[in-house]
Amino acid sequence: MNLVYLSPHYPSHYSQFVEALARHGVRVFGISDLPDEALDPRVRQALSGHYKVERLENHQQVIDAAGFFHEKVGEIDRVESHLEPWIELEAMVRDAFNVTGPKPEQLQFIKRKSLMKEVFKKAGVPAARGIVIKDMQQCLDFINDHYPVFIKPDIGVGAADTYTIRSEDDLKKFFAGKQDYDYFMEEFVDGDLQSFDGLTDKDNNIVFCTSHVFSNDIHKVVKNNENVWYYSQIDIPAEIEKYGRAVVKAADVREKFFHIEFFKLKNGKYQVLEINMRPPGGLTTHMFNFACDIDVYDWWASIMAGHNPKRPFSRRYHCAFIGRKHDRSYKYSHDQLYAKWGERIVHSQPMAPIEYDVMGHWGYLARSANLDELKKIIRDLTWED
Repeated sequence: MNLVYLSPHYPSHYSQFVEALARHGVRVFGISDLPDEALDPRVRQALSGHYKVERLENHQQVIDAAGFFHEKVGEIDRVESHLEPWIELEAMVRDAFNVTGPKPEQLQFIKRKSLMKEVFKKAGVPAARGIVIKDMQQCLDFINDHYPVFIKPDIGVGAADTYTIRSEDDLKKFFAGKQDYDYFMEEFVDGDLQSFDGLTDKDNNIVFCTSHVFSNDIHKVVKNNENVWYYSQIDIPAEIEKYGRAVVKAADVREKFFHIEFFKLKNGKYQVLEINMRPPGGLTTHMFNFACDIDVYDWWASIMAGHNPKRPFSRRYHCAFIGRKHDRSYKYSHDQLYAKWGERIVHSQPMAPIEYDVMGHWGYLARSANLDELKKIIRDLTWED
């Protein structure tokens, strides 16, 4: 099997996907914006070929690079990256060389939030009402004096260019400064953020799943300059799992990770927020492993290699990510935290600069079978003087 992997070097822990593919006999051909000598030696060893482009954002350069491999080594069987910015690019390469997997027209619901709502409707899962913005009057009719509402680009990810509209004056300010692309307006949902995450086989069956509880959504984390933390649940709430499985089926996710976000409302019910056909960001794939004592990097690679997708697993621990930003003073130093919690802190590392605003400058992973104990660890890690 020949697999083209976009960005095999970033994030650095995703190189384990590449290494696992090579162990399963898959020939992996990487496309990146780094020269060979700048790649991690383990990545270079796992790759059967590497092509440097000037910028991965230059889609034609990436397609040309894939064409080089197609000409030199033969048919390309799969194209992957696991990263949000390259999901559409993966599809473009698949389309250019008739590779198995989602093509651009099949991923429009990932690209456009308005179309994502149609997937949720098909799945029969509750979601906030929303519209693609056309003009001021249309927005006022939609709001009908029920403020606040939330506005974000119809195409786009992250916290950039998003607005909470609390009055008609806010709406007028938005229209005065908006960009030319489409925006999506939806009801403002007040609730706690939780997720349903996992991995599927080639037949759209979920083979692994888990769930996470988040301290806050990324918009508020960035706006308030907060430290972020989140932890996995040993027992997935029944309603989240029911809705999550329905969304995965409706979205036809195959041979991929998925990340579905929900709001838990004050009445205890859930509303779906969005779906992503990739692993959750940051170090969450490590969290999968520590929570269940598994290797999801190898598990995904074995699915790509055509092996039995089913593996036994159990959610033995709650595993938490806790990010710390360096612009504040903490009660406990790094060494003091390890001295106090020892083996409960299973991993820590500096985060990449691009992640600082959300994930913090330094990330910790901690686990415990006791949720109360894990919350004490989270408290100690985020406790400021």
